[in-house]
Amino acid sequence: MRTHDYWNSLIAKSASRFFLLASLAHKPMHGYELAKAIAGGCGNCCTPTDAMIYPAIRELSEAGLIVCEPEHHGGRKRNVCHLTEAGHQAYRTAAESWGRVLPYLSTAVQKGLAPSERPSKGDENDQAISGDDQNCCS
Repeated sequence: MRTHDYWNSLIAKSASRFFLLASLAHKPMHGYELAKAIAGGCGNCCTPTDAMIYPAIRELSEAGLIVCEPEHHGGRKRNVCHLTEAGHQAYRTAAESWGRVLPYLSTAVQKGLAPSERPSKGDENDQAISGDDQNCCS
């Protein structure tokens, strides 16, 4: 939990799925095209591998969120995926969830990158990373 690799892997898995839905909301795509769109959509912070893309496609397909249909291009068969109506709803739901957590995440990142000034125990002026009464992560 103390390495960049650990946190990058954790972030990549979650963010890549969201960017996958976002990419397919934009237009239908095949696996390789999806990987490029996901990487480009997040400034290459989440560059998905085949080991991430294809299991995610299978999971989303089994959940009825996407449909993949074979298309032939230049003698090659590619499965082009598109969001179903349920997939569009899942994307909206995911966007709402990410939108709710992003301000808090931004605050926590800013505090984590600021010069370390640890408050003394019981400092009443120290506030946890919170805002609304609404729990952003549940």
